[in-house]
Amino acid sequence: MTRQSMRNRVSAIPLLMFLSLFLVAGCDPTGPIPGGELSGQVVAHPGSWNKLNDIEVVQLEVAGSYSVNIWGVGLDQAYYVASAKGEEAKWSSKIAANAAVRLRIEDQLYELKAVQVKDPEESKAVVLAYKEKYELEANEDFPDSILYRLDKR
Repeated sequence: MTRQSMRNRVSAIPLLMFLSLFLVAGCDPTGPIPGGELSGQVVAHPGSWNKLNDIEVVQLEVAGSYSVNIWGVGLDQAYYVASAKGEEAKWSSKIAANAAVRLRIEDQLYELKAVQVKDPEESKAVVLAYKEKYELEANEDFPDSILYRLDKR
């Protein structure tokens, strides 16, 4: 292999890495890396969200083009997600500007709106459900967190 062909190969590596990241960013979220618009079958709001609690990680799309993997819990008539970083999380700050969201659980999409939970009793019930579902320690607390209830649009 000549030096020129080695230089060409080495200079192509950053380009391939950039293209790979670009493709990933336009797709579904992967681990902690956000994605774009979610695909799936849009379905009606379920009668009870409890039956969907077996799914550990769901996807949340905000602003129509930004999606993240996230934990969530269903309690009877509502599904909840939380931002442990508050509005420092990019997806949470986008909700402040536009509450319309889409939630994907497996291949089903739910078109919803995010409403910040401010009622202490509702918050307490949701935090307990999170702790039970995700086996969080009882003393774990997230003072900057924001809790969202995902309601029908």
